[in-house]
Amino acid sequence: MLRFKLQIFVVMQAFSFICALYYMNDRIFVSAFLLLCSGLFMNFSLHITIHHFVHFKYSNRLMNILFESLYTLNLGLPFNFYQMQHFNHHRYDNSIGDFSSTWILKENKIVPKGLFRYVFMWWVPSGVNMIVKAESEGYLSIKEKKKLLPQLILIGALYILIGLINPWYCLMYIIMIYIGWSLISLTNYGQHLPRKYGEEFTYSYSGRWYNFFFFNNGLHHEHHKEPNLNYNELKNSKVNPLFVPHLLASLFKERVMK
Repeated sequence: MLRFKLQIFVVMQAFSFICALYYMNDRIFVSAFLLLCSGLFMNFSLHITIHHFVHFKYSNRLMNILFESLYTLNLGLPFNFYQMQHFNHHRYDNSIGDFSSTWILKENKIVPKGLFRYVFMWWVPSGVNMIVKAESEGYLSIKEKKKLLPQLILIGALYILIGLINPWYCLMYIIMIYIGWSLISLTNYGQHLPRKYGEEFTYSYSGRWYNFFFFNNGLHHEHHKEPNLNYNELKNSKVNPLFVPHLLASLFKERVMK
């Protein structure tokens, strides 16, 4: 039942995007608002729905392939590439070596990454180097690597299909993906605020209603400590609590801690 409920964010992402396309010619401001909503829902699709799938796959191989393909289209990026990044993230826990770390080694010093660059230039890191590292460290198997090319082809096929219908739809899809990954990056920054290297790397938001509607997504520290637990099994440890949800935490990082 939980897995079924989690699909709400994927459905709302797709619905908002389709509505944005529908209103594109007649109501440009409505279309732009809906496109922004689709990017926002994409953020929750990844951090809640797709993230859950990474940790709790189906026992049926065909079901896994089906959802890997669906989520590839949701992300505009191969699902297995994100899965590889996430396994790396749990391995390094936001320290140097984590592909999505909020820290960077610069002139032999470990310093925080700039928020603007982290959020809006998320596409800069080299995917090829990531794949080589993941293979060498054992969290990208040959079997999983082979799925990357078909998933890229699937994304290309979607571009061709919607481009044949209307070339502007391709641009709208690109904008949704860019907004979505920027918000994903903003959320990730809030989950791993670079306050002092060497301290705890994960932060939680324990707001009751937020965690009710977003399936305990605020309990990020708890997830890192016990990634084998399902969302409804996570218990608030009251460690590194935030005043605001992760999406907003980096914007108020001087006063986000309780």
